Amino acid sequence: MKTLFSTIAIIILTLFYTRADAAERPNIVWISCEDISAHLGCYGDPNATTPRLDGLATQGVRYTNAYTCHGVCAPSRTGIITGMHPISLGANHMRSKANLPDHVKCFPQYLREAGYYCTNNSKTDYNLNWPQKLVWDESSNRAHWKNRPSKEKPFFAVFNLTMTHESKIWPEGWAGVVRDLPETERHDPSKITVPELYPDTDEVRNAFARLLDIITVMDKRVGELLDEIDQAGLADDTIVIFWSDHGNGFPRAKRWVYDTGTRVPMIARIPEKWRVGEQGQPGSVDDRLINLIDLGPTVLNLTGIATPEHMHGQAFLGRNLPENREFVHASRDRVDERMDMVRSVRDNRFRYVRNLMPWRCALQNITYSERSVVRQEMRRLLADGTLKPESAQFFQAPRAPEELYDLQNDPWELHNLADSPAHRESLQRLRSECDRWQLESGDAHLLPESLLAQEEDQIGNRWQILHGQDGDSRTQRLLNLAKVASTTAVDGATLIQSGLKSEDAVERWWSMMALAHQTDAGEHASVFRFGMHDPDPTVRIAAARGLRLAGLGSEAWPLLANELKNESSFVQYAAILEIDESGIDAIRVAAPLIRELGKSEYVGRLAVHSLEQLPTAGK
Repeated sequence: MKTLFSTIAIIILTLFYTRADAAERPNIVWISCEDISAHLGCYGDPNATTPRLDGLATQGVRYTNAYTCHGVCAPSRTGIITGMHPISLGANHMRSKANLPDHVKCFPQYLREAGYYCTNNSKTDYNLNWPQKLVWDESSNRAHWKNRPSKEKPFFAVFNLTMTHESKIWPEGWAGVVRDLPETERHDPSKITVPELYPDTDEVRNAFARLLDIITVMDKRVGELLDEIDQAGLADDTIVIFWSDHGNGFPRAKRWVYDTGTRVPMIARIPEKWRVGEQGQPGSVDDRLINLIDLGPTVLNLTGIATPEHMHGQAFLGRNLPENREFVHASRDRVDERMDMVRSVRDNRFRYVRNLMPWRCALQNITYSERSVVRQEMRRLLADGTLKPESAQFFQAPRAPEELYDLQNDPWELHNLADSPAHRESLQRLRSECDRWQLESGDAHLLPESLLAQEEDQIGNRWQILHGQDGDSRTQRLLNLAKVASTTAVDGATLIQSGLKSEDAVERWWSMMALAHQTDAGEHASVFRFGMHDPDPTVRIAAARGLRLAGLGSEAWPLLANELKNESSFVQYAAILEIDESGIDAIRVAAPLIRELGKSEYVGRLAVHSLEQLPTAGK
C-alpha cells in the first residue's frame, strides 16, 4: 500500500512538471570517469595535472566524503541507476542480470516522464535486466544533449569517460591513451610518493605515473565537455556533476570496500539561479557523508520530482533535504570468477568491515586482475619473501571476521582495531548498524548464487525473495548463520544443528559451511557424508567442502566432478570453484570434465586456472 501511494504521488508530480515551463527546470550533466580515487590537484595531489577539474572545483563545491556502494563498476553503477543498494536487488555479483521488481524503475525514467531528454554516452554496465528503451532517449557513443528535438526541452545527459579504466594503467593500454599527450605533461615516476599499502619499486612508481598521465588526458576531455556547454550559452542553466564510479585500479583499491576502493572525487557546479541557500557556493567544500546511490535522488530533487520511497539514496542538493547521513555502506560479493562476501559501514571516523567468508584471502587470483603490473610485482616479492608485512597480509587467509579502522589515524586501513578494548564501543555501534542495514535492505546475497537464481526463476525477481512473506525473519535467520560461519566459535552449535534440519536449502548450506569451518571439522565427517546426499546440489557441494576440510577430500572429489555436469551454470560454477580451491588432487579427478567446460565466462576462467595447476603431462 505504501508503494502504491508513493507511485501515485510521483505520477501527480510528473504530470505537473510535464506542464511546467522548460525554463523553470535546470539541465543536468553528469561527467563520470572510471577507476580513480582523489588523484586531482584540487584534492591535494601534488603530482596531479588536472587544471580543468581544479577549475570546476573553484566554480562549485568539492565533496570530500563521497563514497560508492561497491568498489567495482557494475554493482556501483547498478546502485547509481536505481538509487538502491545492489544487495537489496540481488544485483551485487559482477555481471549478473537480476530482474527488477515491478515497483522499481531506473531513475531517468522519472525524468523522461517529466519531459526531460535523457542521454547516456555510453557505458551502462548495470547488473540488471533493464528496459533500455524506457530509461534513455539515447544510449550510444553518439548520444548527446545536442540531439534533443527542441532547444526548449530540458535535458539530463551522462558522459562516461573510460580512458582512466584500470586496463589503461597497464603499459599496452596506457600507450594508446597518451598517444597525443606531450612529454612535458607526462609524470615523472621518481616524484611519486608510493602509498604504504604497496612496495616502493620502479614498477609500482611507473604504474602510478601512468595513472596520473591518463587522468590528465581525462581532464582535457572534461574541459571539452564543459566548453560545449559554455559555447552553447547554457552554463547558467546547466548543473554539472563530476564523479568517479569507484577507486583506482590497484590491488586492495578497486573491488574492495576500503576507502581506497570506495572513496571518490565528486564536484558539482551549480549556476546561481539554481542554488538553494549556501549550496554550491564557488570554491566551497562539503564534508557530508554521501553515497553515490544518492546521485539519482539528488537529480530528481533538483528537478522537482519526489524521491520514490523504495530508494535507499537521499538527495544532497535542492530543497527540503533529509538529515545528513550518519553512515555510508558498501559491499562486495562475487567479483568476476572469485567469490567473497563483505559488508562495510563507515562513519566520519571509523570503518567497520564484516568478512562473511574470511577463509578466502583478500587478494584472490582473478584472471583479469592478474594483468595488473602492481599485483604482479606484489606476487613476485611475496614469492621471494621480501614483500613488506603491510602488503603481505592481503595474501593471507583466514582474514579476521571483523575489521575496524580509525581513518583519522590510519588512513590506509592497515591496523585492525577490532580486538582493541579501547575501541569496543565503536565496534559494537558499527556492528549493530551493519546488522540493521543488512536486515532492512533484505540482503539477497545471503543466498548462494545458485539458489538466488533458482528462487528468482520461481518468483520473478531477487528483491522479492527476502521482502515477501517471512522475509524479515528469514533474513535474520540467514544472517545469524552467516555470522556463525565466519568465525570458529562453537557457541553457534544450536543454530547450526537447527539449520541442518531446515527445509530451507539456504539454511542447510550456511549450516554446512559453518560446520566445515569450525576448528573441529574433523569430528563432523558423518554430517558431511550425509550432506553429500542432500537434494540440493549447492548443499552437496558445501558438504564436499566439509569433507575436504575434515581431511577426507578423496571422498568428495567424485561428487564435485559429477556436479560439473549439472544443467545449471550456477551449480557448475560452485563446483569448479570448490575444485579449484581444493587443489591438485581434486583437479586430477575432475580434469576430463573440466576440459569440457570451455574457456569463456567465469566457469571457463576457473577451468583454465584449475588445469594450469596440473603438471604438464596431466593437462
